[in-house]
Amino acid sequence: MNPTDASPNLRAAAAELDAAGLCVLPIKADGSKAPAVSWMQYKVTRTTPEQHDSWFNDDRPRGIAVVYGAVSGAVELIEFEGLAIREGLLDEVTEIMTASGLAEPWTAIQNGWVTESPSGGRHYRVRLDGAAVPPNRKLASRLAAEDEYSDEERQRVAEKPGSKIVRVLIETRGEGGYGLVEPSGGSVHASGRPYVRLAGSPATIPVLDGDVMDAIRSVCRMVCKLPAVETARTAPRQASPRPDGALRPGDDFDTRASWAEILRGTFRPVGTRGGETYWGWADGVGGVKATTGRDEHDRLFVFATGSDFTPEVPYTKFGAYSLLEHGGDHRAAARALAHLGYGSRRLSSVSTGPRAEPATRQPDAEPEIDASAEVTPSPDDEDDEQGFSYSRAFDLPRSVCTPYGYRVTGMGVEVLSQSGESWNRVTFAPLAVTATFEDPEGDQYVELSWIDRSLGHPRRISRIVSRETAKRGRKLIETLGSAGLPAVEGDARAVEKWLAEFEAANVHRIPSEQLARWLGWQDDGTFVSSPEDGIKVDVAFEEQRGPARAHAPKGSLDAWKETIAQLAEFPVPRVAVAAALAAPLLRPLGLNSFTLDISSRSTKGKTTALQCALSVWADPSEHASALSNWRTTLYAIEKRLNLVRGIVTIFDETMAVQDDSLIDEVLYQLPMNHGKGRSGGAFGNMLPWETILLSSGERPALSFTTSQGAAARILGTTIAPFGENGGSAAAAAREGVLANHGHAGPEFIRYILSGLAQPNGQDALRQRHRQLVEEVRGGGDMTNRRAPMVAALVLAETLACGIGLLPYEPLAFDVWRGLFTAHNPTDNRPEMALDVLREYVAGHAHELYSTSRTYMAPEQRPPYAGWLGVMASDGGVIKVSLLPERVRKILAEAGYSLDAVVGSWVDAGYLETLKSQRPAHLVPRRFDGARAKCLAFTPAGINFGGDQDEAA
Repeated sequence: MNPTDASPNLRAAAAELDAAGLCVLPIKADGSKAPAVSWMQYKVTRTTPEQHDSWFNDDRPRGIAVVYGAVSGAVELIEFEGLAIREGLLDEVTEIMTASGLAEPWTAIQNGWVTESPSGGRHYRVRLDGAAVPPNRKLASRLAAEDEYSDEERQRVAEKPGSKIVRVLIETRGEGGYGLVEPSGGSVHASGRPYVRLAGSPATIPVLDGDVMDAIRSVCRMVCKLPAVETARTAPRQASPRPDGALRPGDDFDTRASWAEILRGTFRPVGTRGGETYWGWADGVGGVKATTGRDEHDRLFVFATGSDFTPEVPYTKFGAYSLLEHGGDHRAAARALAHLGYGSRRLSSVSTGPRAEPATRQPDAEPEIDASAEVTPSPDDEDDEQGFSYSRAFDLPRSVCTPYGYRVTGMGVEVLSQSGESWNRVTFAPLAVTATFEDPEGDQYVELSWIDRSLGHPRRISRIVSRETAKRGRKLIETLGSAGLPAVEGDARAVEKWLAEFEAANVHRIPSEQLARWLGWQDDGTFVSSPEDGIKVDVAFEEQRGPARAHAPKGSLDAWKETIAQLAEFPVPRVAVAAALAAPLLRPLGLNSFTLDISSRSTKGKTTALQCALSVWADPSEHASALSNWRTTLYAIEKRLNLVRGIVTIFDETMAVQDDSLIDEVLYQLPMNHGKGRSGGAFGNMLPWETILLSSGERPALSFTTSQGAAARILGTTIAPFGENGGSAAAAAREGVLANHGHAGPEFIRYILSGLAQPNGQDALRQRHRQLVEEVRGGGDMTNRRAPMVAALVLAETLACGIGLLPYEPLAFDVWRGLFTAHNPTDNRPEMALDVLREYVAGHAHELYSTSRTYMAPEQRPPYAGWLGVMASDGGVIKVSLLPERVRKILAEAGYSLDAVVGSWVDAGYLETLKSQRPAHLVPRRFDGARAKCLAFTPAGINFGGDQDEAA
């Protein structure tokens, strides 16, 4: 009965259901969920196993269902729709159940027979003891949002504007109803997805008495979001505003009174969730009987009988007070409240017409304004006729106004109730849309700003979110909650409506700007070097904010040039600077990302060389986030690379990496210009990038990779950046770039953009690059494969020197060839690693166990470090086999990875292989009474006692 089977065993499923006393129905496989047979009689007469055999005995696609009610032994279904699950109603209901003393039966239901529907909903079953099952009921619903309308619903609203489109959230299937069960799937449901069993079975349906089940249904009704109808008894009709604007006693009472004071002696609070409070009887008997704060009007909803309140009817505070204290006599209640001091406060006016500009104010009457971008003056300064200054709080135009039906004060945003008698809270602090954006791809975003006082003084906080997020209150609060958004989940709908109303009322007043989501090339051909370029930058990930901010100028371009002039005699740091300038050339030249690796012994200026390169675009100091370290994770590296399209990326200290495979993965993936699309991987989202990755460390980056083609994608040098005696030059360069940075890159890109704007500008740039490729080519395949990358660096340095950006003459072609295109020892890692191993074996022959007495003393005792391996004669040829863990340790101490070279040893014929082994290059050998898998070297690999050079 696996729900994922292509042909589920419906006959077995029917037998299981029948054994549990349930009435079974066949369902059509056309997406209608309708019974495949006439079924009226089966509401009272249970189907038989013989009928099940006839319905499910062939390969016809069908679904299977259960008829609920008395015919199935008084079983009832509670269904949470998929929409309810996604909106968190199951968690909310569970919380209320616990507060209501219903945790035990609700847990039994959740652990009984539970099914997941194709829409992601939950089906729970209960067997009633001693009570009749009521018919199907809708327990909780809400109005559909306009963006949820189907085409048919949209047409219905167009034809009948007063129509209400409702989404059911929780409902039951009871007497006379039926519901589909697992393993129905395929074409049975319109989505094609199956019903899936999550817990229990038909045999584990919990049994509850009728009173408990009534209480459970009542709790489910509490989360209903449909607007309830107010009556004159519960919410007095709105009276005309007083001419003097004074508040009536009832209006004032609704604003100032608390529900705890009103309901004392009748209800007591038993819990809260978001802005909603749950109330039980004052004597503590039973669970939740009422709620307040359920909707934007903070009204009382009672769900139980036994009190003066009518169940499931909303009560305002004044309406509840009138009922409890004056038998529903509103006039008497108003007189009593007036004697208690309610009324007389003035209600801020709510204008229906255009707002007039505020009167001119005396400048010396305003508080001092802090010029900091994060700090604002008190928002209580009067600006519009409601007493809030958008211009002072949020730097918005003075013409920005508050939409009709709202008021904004220093304490937050409030909305006028539907009755017009009271104000209801929307946010706990001023909140507004302060800018709108559109990125080059056409996606829209909004900047939300609010006043935060958590640090003891008012400050402005701004965050940019997608327009989609701003339109979904729950998602908005979840996204910005950690940033201090002054709203709670219970007010989510009210917040999203406020933002929409505010933007609509000020659509031509709110600034609209271009937005960049990364640094570098944008999709419209512009280039953003820094968040200070005049284009708003809002990165996709929080971890990218620090590195983005580090891309900002400091000092001067002339002082930077003076510093860089000191590099004239040092080719390696000059090459690093050329790589930083070459990064924006990748796109117009049509090149993929690649790596420049600088490796040498410590204290030779590797990090300083990288800092010189990074200073072209950003702050190169260690405390700034632009200079990254290899001691990180793949996912963090992907996010860092994703920040740029045409700007250099720096990762320092390869020896700091915690897992060699991380560098291997990055070097392999980098030229693809995006992350891997594999589920759960660090590159799972396929985030794009365009960059030249500069890496440094005592160990070459190429030594970490097992990929045979990696050398063609990496430019590596082992030359000390500042030579053996360049310490003072390195120190001076470092000091200079820390004080002056972020100027050269923007200057260079302005030159490139002006050239690309010329007729055939890109063709001319590519032609020059092709000429340089021919200049730096060599005689080998590896040299030719690297030539386009080397030529890009040469081109960048040549152009920068030509415009005076780099204050020295370009490097000669012989220097470039000597650095990258001639034989590079890092290309021959497998042979170099094998040389290390050969030397070790030659000096530690006594650690080899011998199968004969020829090469060893008669008494073979294990050496102190243990056996290195075994030496045996095969047809007069001495062959050496080594234990892989000893080899791994020997190579690691020399800076090599066994995993990175063993494949090349196999390809070169240096190791014996056996197809029957996994892996094939680990061959069993017996020595000293034991059997172990070894690296069995051929004479070409290790020629013990012969001519090593000839054998190699």
